[in-house]
Amino acid sequence: MRTSVQAAMSAINLYSEHFLGLIISLTIARSLTPEEYGIYSSIIWLAGLFILAINSGLAINATKFVAEFLKREPDSLPAIVAYFWRIQKIRVSIVSSLALVVLFLNHNQSYIGIGTLGILLFCVIVKSDYMFRMAILKGMKKYDVLAKTSLLANPFNICAVLTCAYIAPTLDNFILVYCGACLVYGTSACFFYKELPKNEWNADVINAHKKRIVFQMISATGIVFLSSIVFKQSQVLVLEQSSFLKEAGFFNIGFLLSMSAMTLIPGVYQEILLPKITDAVENGDVKQQVEQAERYLITLALLVAIPVVLYADVIIDVLYGEQYQKAAFALQVMIIIRAFMTLNQGANLTLISHDKQVGMVKLNIIIFIIAAILSVIIVPQIGLNGALIVYGILVFILLGSYSLLAKGCGYKMISLGSLARIILPASISAVPIIILNQFVSGIAATIIGSIIFAILYLNLLFVFKGYDKSVSVILKQIKPKVPAIAQGYIDWGVRRLA
Repeated sequence: MRTSVQAAMSAINLYSEHFLGLIISLTIARSLTPEEYGIYSSIIWLAGLFILAINSGLAINATKFVAEFLKREPDSLPAIVAYFWRIQKIRVSIVSSLALVVLFLNHNQSYIGIGTLGILLFCVIVKSDYMFRMAILKGMKKYDVLAKTSLLANPFNICAVLTCAYIAPTLDNFILVYCGACLVYGTSACFFYKELPKNEWNADVINAHKKRIVFQMISATGIVFLSSIVFKQSQVLVLEQSSFLKEAGFFNIGFLLSMSAMTLIPGVYQEILLPKITDAVENGDVKQQVEQAERYLITLALLVAIPVVLYADVIIDVLYGEQYQKAAFALQVMIIIRAFMTLNQGANLTLISHDKQVGMVKLNIIIFIIAAILSVIIVPQIGLNGALIVYGILVFILLGSYSLLAKGCGYKMISLGSLARIILPASISAVPIIILNQFVSGIAATIIGSIIFAILYLNLLFVFKGYDKSVSVILKQIKPKVPAIAQGYIDWGVRRLA
């Protein structure tokens, strides 16, 4: 019972914060011009990069080692926590010093005042400290604290943004609201200080585990930091630096909305893919179990992606307004890319489960270099379309390289035949919707068309045998529990998958 409650608390924190961020993005975009929103997106991305530079590899390993020692060697836990706190303080000092140097050298080129930049720097340090504390609490399985801090900070955040949008909607003020939210997050963590484990330095314990901790932290830092730079909103900064200010905002909107549309997928991935890979590694059955899980992921991804592609212009118009219509194409491209990115999760977790982090770091370094070269050559010449092309190329390089590296661990990506049996029903189901759109438009078309697509797609998956045999097993189990009128349909589905 406690595990279910804790998981629910974690989900509340994840989804409430995610969708709150989307609402805030909508409010700010509608309150600023497209150029100003592009600048805002770039500044917030840099603030996130600062936090990432401090916590990447550190937070995830803090969670991992706290959980490990809490269970295996609880007496050694205070020393391990003390060691992580020391590393965190060193990182804050180094990253802050570098940030101050960059601010000093480039403050004349900034779109906001030096005072606002200084406040922003201080506040993101507070936010990074909050995230590190939460990482430790995750290791102790105190997920309820995450939900409680969200309940404290999120109402302030949304109220402050709405107030700013109503009273004084300027770029500097929205940056200050972001700073205020960082401070509230940091302050809320103080209410749960007693929940943290003791912090006591013990050289003997630390020296016994130091080598393993440092190795895993360095490898995780390389993977998380480099992949986040490449596969998050880095193209926003490239566009902004190339004077494509509107396009930077359009790219950011496409990125955020596509991420929101795929929010369901990470939850499914946690529930389906990770347990399957763990079991597969133990049972020596990686190929079959991972292909089954990836089949579920791409099926759900296309269920979301196709309607978004077909109704992107309506979505943008309703959420952001006519002035952001050019973001519709960015959304269409990004949602397709993100749908296929789900196929990378199998290879990613297979490599992690086999301790192939060093190989993953090397690949991410190569991809980062390619990203830098392509961004410098293509984006300044083409703008938004160039940024989308670069992002797409990098995603497919990631898919191919991770799959090749994971082959040595028994991994094989879902076969082209299985993939075709999923993509073809989705494509066929889209045809009636395209025809419908010739006669109906707007929100009504979006709702009706999405429902029709979902019904056609989920049924055509039976016809093309896009589901695997596990669906047949589930159908047989639920058959006695459904009304007689539905049992004939279930029998048909089972026969199609036989």
